[in-house]
Amino acid sequence: MPRLSDGLAITAACIFIFLAAYRIELPGLYMNELDFVNAAQGAPDNTMIYMRLGPVPLLVFPYIGALKAWIYTPIFRLFGVSALTIRLPVILIAAVTLLIFYQLMRAKLGAIWAAVAVWIMAVDPANLFPSRLDWGPTVLMHFFQAAILALWFSYRDKPELWKPALIFVCFGLGFFDKFNFIWLVSAFAIGICLCYPDSLKNLWVSLPRFARWIAVILVLIAVGATLYLVLPLLLHFHPTIRARATGFQVKWDGLLQTLSGVAVARLIFGNSNGMILFAPFWLIVTDCSLALACLFFPMLDAEARENRKNGFFCLLIGLLIFLQIIITPQAGGPHHYSMIFPLPLLGFAFLARSLYTQLAWKNLRRLAALLLGVAAVFVFAVNVHNTTVYLSHFRTNSHYNPRWSPEIYSLSDYISEHGFEAKSVICVDWGLHNQLHALAPKKLRRRMHDYWPAFKELENRNREKQTATLHYFFPVGKSFVVTFAASKETFPETRRNFLASVASDPALKSRLVKEFWFGGEKIYELYEVVRWPHAT
Repeated sequence: MPRLSDGLAITAACIFIFLAAYRIELPGLYMNELDFVNAAQGAPDNTMIYMRLGPVPLLVFPYIGALKAWIYTPIFRLFGVSALTIRLPVILIAAVTLLIFYQLMRAKLGAIWAAVAVWIMAVDPANLFPSRLDWGPTVLMHFFQAAILALWFSYRDKPELWKPALIFVCFGLGFFDKFNFIWLVSAFAIGICLCYPDSLKNLWVSLPRFARWIAVILVLIAVGATLYLVLPLLLHFHPTIRARATGFQVKWDGLLQTLSGVAVARLIFGNSNGMILFAPFWLIVTDCSLALACLFFPMLDAEARENRKNGFFCLLIGLLIFLQIIITPQAGGPHHYSMIFPLPLLGFAFLARSLYTQLAWKNLRRLAALLLGVAAVFVFAVNVHNTTVYLSHFRTNSHYNPRWSPEIYSLSDYISEHGFEAKSVICVDWGLHNQLHALAPKKLRRRMHDYWPAFKELENRNREKQTATLHYFFPVGKSFVVTFAASKETFPETRRNFLASVASDPALKSRLVKEFWFGGEKIYELYEVVRWPHAT
């Protein structure tokens, strides 16, 4: 049976890779999906570089580290930048994460239970969709999450000091990858204090006195650094964000939509027609019911008590993460709620196994096995259905959110071919620059600029400052300007301000060079702006 379950787990990982890599170029590359690419290419310019350590990129954003960029550096050097080289590595990392979760469950629940759970996870849209696109980013987050849980449960079975040390390393790497990993770190710390005080006490007693002092100092340094880095980010937000994004119902709906795959489908395609939304809700309801049953059911078996504790631990971590998302004004996207995956499923598996182990009568065990089997088949079927509906869009649906449009490849090819004819290639709206910059030839990247923040605020400046800005953006000669088509803009004022300012400046002459269409919709516009020498 262990060999069979291992084979099933590997097969599930392969199925996951196949599904996640299906028509891997679709949807089109997304702005935030490529935040790390310039850093991975050595950061020759400051595109998406927030902090360096000498020449080495350290942060690509105020709250996102360059860990992913460091991983991708040899990949891009060997194979170049494309949709395949951007998306396939994270899909493979996500498949490894699945196998880590499998090994965790196999050690605690048994081969059959682990194989069933990993197959459910392999076709889960909450896992497939973010892993394919990883715009959060979320793949390394889940990898470190799985490693931390696996190491902790392994420590419970066989206490060895290197395991907590490695957990601490995973904490650091996960936080460096993205600062909101602190949600998991804090939830995990509270969880082990409440659920496993005996293990904490034994760990402390087993440490030499010198090691205890080192541990305390490292923890204090980590807490201080975290507060120093995170608090300014929490305090720096627009006041309207809090009123709009922190309602419990809004975030509860966001969680359910993310765990069902609906949120990502709506983000990319604009709709989630045909997808089933209610499965995560009933999974969480079932988790709560099992938790209550375990509280009141006498647990005479040591294995049942341990699995009950593990189930409570997983549910507590998920609850604490969700509470932190609620109180974080900036949180609310699918990539935030994704951190809770797969904790509801793990909680279900541990609690169900605990009750199943405790049932002494064979007839009750058979009934319990039947009910659990039906539940597993139901969740698996819903996941397969939602994943099938999502993937079918790549064959039948030509409508995409403009930020995810596959037409970005045609635009990039045109810019790469004709970009050297212009002194600069300017993006005037959010959602274009990173893709064009990443896919462009190396020498052309130096001419590419992302000026959407300036164009967004251009109408608020006086005429003198507008003229000075336009002189800076458009030097003597020809420039290319890329924007979304009307009604497709991320910020409508960027396109409007660009057209109005160029039309009102007698030193500039502009014309529409090319339109880019996909599925019967105009997505992008490419303008040529010329400043003559005598006009300066």
